Amino acid sequence: MKTLLILIVIVVALYVLWTLWDSLIKNKIKNKQHSIFDLHQKNISKNFEERQDEEDLPEKSKQIKQHLDQERLNVTMTKQQADEQQNGSVQMNTVMDDVNQEDQRLFDDAAQLFFQQALKVRDINQAGEIQQKWLNKMPHSTQSQSGGFDFGEWAIYWHYHDQSLEYYVGRYGIFYAHVDHEGREHKLEFRQSST
Repeated sequence: MKTLLILIVIVVALYVLWTLWDSLIKNKIKNKQHSIFDLHQKNISKNFEERQDEEDLPEKSKQIKQHLDQERLNVTMTKQQADEQQNGSVQMNTVMDDVNQEDQRLFDDAAQLFFQQALKVRDINQAGEIQQKWLNKMPHSTQSQSGGFDFGEWAIYWHYHDQSLEYYVGRYGIFYAHVDHEGREHKLEFRQSST
């Protein structure tokens, strides 16, 4: 009887050890899969951003981006030289003004390019894609929102300080509105013909 009882205890102990060992191995495999997946996601995101920055841009966008990158480099160099010559706090304000003006020009350039491409997309399912594509071409602190209204109407709105760009799809057509850094309003309409 004692032998049978000892044998049962040994079998139960082996079963418990086997279950623990199996769960540890599965956890290690899951952790490894998650880390591989996370690394793969980061690589995909990085490749997507690089490709989007370089390959997907039209030729005019590439020229604008190169021009703005060069201006940013010049502003940075100017800042470093001025910091050596003048008081740091006074010069920081000047450099920040330059950066703001540069970002204002970038927003206006993106809006001008938006007008030139003359999008006529009426499908609200593509709103997020349009919103993100153009947000990537604008200054970093640009805010954006989109939403649908009654009767199938919808809009995307981007704004940077006092500047804005709106893409509105309504029952009567597609409308663009842009307020530039000087406060001037620009409009473009694609009226829907009545049948």
